[in-house]
Amino acid sequence: MACTDVLTPPGRLLAALACAALLSACSVAGPRKSPLPAEGPDMKAIYDAPRSSRARGAIEARAGLPLRAARDAGGPDASSALVIDGIEQRFARAPNPDLVMYVFPHLSGGRYPVPGYFTVFPMYERVEYLLPGEAAAWRGGAPMPQTTER
Repeated sequence: MACTDVLTPPGRLLAALACAALLSACSVAGPRKSPLPAEGPDMKAIYDAPRSSRARGAIEARAGLPLRAARDAGGPDASSALVIDGIEQRFARAPNPDLVMYVFPHLSGGRYPVPGYFTVFPMYERVEYLLPGEAAAWRGGAPMPQTTER
């Protein structure tokens, strides 16, 4: 049974009209005009616009604003530094060196050029924490004595 046997003569007419309507909707009727304005600034003028006097005025206004004191930066004070140090000693992490890799310039997707760049990633995928006493062995101190419980 062929495909044409399924459609009746009125169905064939409707299918032909639908195809004609779809194909005519893709065409452009009337004169074609550019969406860009005919008059206006060129690319150099647009590029130099932020360097105009208006931009200089904004920079001068920003320079007149008061600066915050260095203490207000939100850094840790002496008491919180002690707490942070205690946490780092109690929950010591196993060494996980960072690997630095250079990615050569290449084409992304076979089409888009990507410049060369450096990236950094850890050697191990997960962060491993040391047991109490293991941190001294990693730092070069005396290892924790082995005890056996029975």
